[in-house]
Amino acid sequence: MKKIIRFPVIALLSLVTLGSTGVLYQTVGSARDRLRFPPVGQLVDIGGYRLHLYCIGNGSPTIVLNGASFDTVSDWIWLQPKIARVTRVCAYDRAGLGWSDRGPGLVDPQTNARQLHLLLQKAGINGPLVMVGHSFGGLYSRYFAAEYPEDVAGNVLIEATSPDFLRRFGKPEIMPNSDRKMIDAGPLAARVGILRLFQFVPLDPKLPETQRAELRAFYSSNKFADTAKSTFHDFPLILAQVRSTPKLGSRPLLIVVGSNSENAAGQLFGLQQELAALSSDSVVRIVPGADHTSLVRGECDSVGTVGAILEVVEAARTKMPLQHRTSTAEENHKGYNN
Repeated sequence: MKKIIRFPVIALLSLVTLGSTGVLYQTVGSARDRLRFPPVGQLVDIGGYRLHLYCIGNGSPTIVLNGASFDTVSDWIWLQPKIARVTRVCAYDRAGLGWSDRGPGLVDPQTNARQLHLLLQKAGINGPLVMVGHSFGGLYSRYFAAEYPEDVAGNVLIEATSPDFLRRFGKPEIMPNSDRKMIDAGPLAARVGILRLFQFVPLDPKLPETQRAELRAFYSSNKFADTAKSTFHDFPLILAQVRSTPKLGSRPLLIVVGSNSENAAGQLFGLQQELAALSSDSVVRIVPGADHTSLVRGECDSVGTVGAILEVVEAARTKMPLQHRTSTAEENHKGYNN
């Protein structure tokens, strides 16, 4: 009988020891990451918590970059310096991403729009703005443009997520490429070092090693796991909020699609064309050879995306409709990709 009782006690003690070791491993690793990877921009207090903003370049309008899903400022490394040769460009980390604090409340577009508006105000950045959103970030970018139309001079949606894409295919509104059990277990897995040890989130090899290391640190953090869980559960609300926003009027809107992306054909391309209908002055640009991620993370393919963004910059500056332009901003600013 004593041996039978002793076995579960030993097993329990072993689990406690492993858990304690994992917590120590995560704590030390997180502290080391904070020392190795300080914020590349500034941390701006917007009311008891801070958001990370990284601005370079000069000129108007100011470009505001909104990244895909759990992307951070690091993912814009190829685009941002090129755009900065023409005008000011700001990348930021949404609450709970990258170097930004988690912040209170939901991770929905309405909350984000208010946070971003306050962030820009606190940093002394006024309109006109050109809002750029990639993939999932397009939902947040689009909501901000609808919420603060007086600040926004133009919009660029880089294969942006349509709020209707799941409904269109008769699928439930569950965040794609995610498993509820794994997402819900994520915060605990992070705190005992499992995310750090096994590196579940793949890193894009098209990014430079420095940025991949920054992202590796973030995807190993407790904050990432917490934010992923919140985003998963808020996903239906995120889609519903953007679905209810008004159109963008006559402000220039450019839709960017990679020719090698699944969004370049069939019903998915139809959804991109529907996004173009949000503005009476819109253009769809196909970037040859690019796919969904290389439009932003690929050194060569991102050049086409930069050119598209600069078309909207030029339209905002000249007040000439996109649809009437006969030359592209890429042609007018050949120096940006040298």
